Amino acid sequence: MSAIEVSYLWSEQEYLTAAHQHSRFGAANSREKIIVFVVGALIFASVFMMLQRGFQPTDSMAFILALYWFVFRARLHKRLLRKRFLSSEQKDKQISLDITDELITARTEGLSEGDFKWDSVSKVVRTNDGFLLYRGVAYIWLPNTAFQAAEMVERFAALSERKADLFIDKSKR
Repeated sequence: MSAIEVSYLWSEQEYLTAAHQHSRFGAANSREKIIVFVVGALIFASVFMMLQRGFQPTDSMAFILALYWFVFRARLHKRLLRKRFLSSEQKDKQISLDITDELITARTEGLSEGDFKWDSVSKVVRTNDGFLLYRGVAYIWLPNTAFQAAEMVERFAALSERKADLFIDKSKR
């Protein structure tokens, strides 16, 4: 069987998409849900107490927390990601992967090349936009647009399901 070739430019938009997919579906998914639940419960409890006893100066913390959580958090996180991308060595470099049944060869234009076997892949998460290929906590982003053809996307999904320790399909095909 021939190798599956994947190639794309590691642009700021790809980086932001990969980070969003990772935080939404990847390793931190359950931790994020717990944090959202706890913060939501704290805000709800504070508002409930304000309705019961009236507004007190200490209740302003609930407003500050709610304002941060619902308005500023996403903007600050995006700014942090952009800053991280701008200082990255991979910024605006071509990322290429050759994927076979035995081996994955990854190359970053002008920087590095490395091979790893499928047994080092702990998890593959399929999303609507691409795949997150995990090796421990580190991941490689494979956008659907980087595959040469749509059938290559399906071929990679089938290969990942067979070879990875864990395959999770979060796409809405």
